[in-house]
Amino acid sequence: MENVLKINSLSKRFGRIQAVDKLDLTVTKGQVFGILGPNGSGKTTTLGMILEVVAPGGGTFEWFSNVKAVEARKNIGSILETPSFYPYLTAVQNLRIAAHIKQCGTGRIETVLDLVGLIDRKDDKFKTYSLGMKQRLSIASALLSDPPVLILDEPTNGLDPQGIAEVRDLIKEIASQGKTIIMASHLLDEVQKVCTHFCVLRKGIKIHEGSVQDTLGEINRVEVASQDMEKLEKCLDSFPGLESVQKTGNSLFVALKPDFTSAEINDFCFKHGIVLKKLVTQTNSLEKEFLKILKEHD
Repeated sequence: MENVLKINSLSKRFGRIQAVDKLDLTVTKGQVFGILGPNGSGKTTTLGMILEVVAPGGGTFEWFSNVKAVEARKNIGSILETPSFYPYLTAVQNLRIAAHIKQCGTGRIETVLDLVGLIDRKDDKFKTYSLGMKQRLSIASALLSDPPVLILDEPTNGLDPQGIAEVRDLIKEIASQGKTIIMASHLLDEVQKVCTHFCVLRKGIKIHEGSVQDTLGEINRVEVASQDMEKLEKCLDSFPGLESVQKTGNSLFVALKPDFTSAEINDFCFKHGIVLKKLVTQTNSLEKEFLKILKEHD
């Protein structure tokens, strides 16, 4: 895979505080990479260094296999702070100013406003926007030059549940276009639902790195139910991937042998004349794994 960002032993100290300590990290093209950790773990400092707004205390990083910093920066859209626009100007007017600063032209203003779901509010003043809309306008601004990489620092911080869902869906939509996204967050659920890969920082030290799928894995246990539960139970007795089955309430919880999946249960039941009304694969939560990772590094 093509490397977008490679970090080698990156460090930063503020007085007696070691904010980032010899961080090694690689982000490849197309990943949605989450930098996860509690407040004060070094997430924002790391983003500040790779965006060259914070001077590293040691180590190196390179974008796009050592493209010069000035050229690399043109291919990165970023949001590091709280959305900041002129309150009495409209979305279009604010984006025209942003386009002038970025020297990227105004041709994509309507496109990015449509992408972030603000096209119907494009002529409304920024001060009338909700927090979620303000954050979406920030993302629109970051996308003006159509960069292949987007960096987001706590993109849902301070938003209500609806705003969080809106921004999360927007990030997924942007990622589906093939862009690489690097985002810092302390919200486990956000990272689990949006990111493909992540690392965990604690007190500036990386204590875990991997793909979300590999870290969470899949518990080989499936909850199933049908109209005729007795017939379903008898059918599952002959399913070759059955490890064990347990009845709880109106459902059967099926433990599967290795390499068997819920899709195979569905096909097997259907071939035996049973239509499942419930088929739920049980998976780990990132919260559980995060606590386990922290405990392992106590």
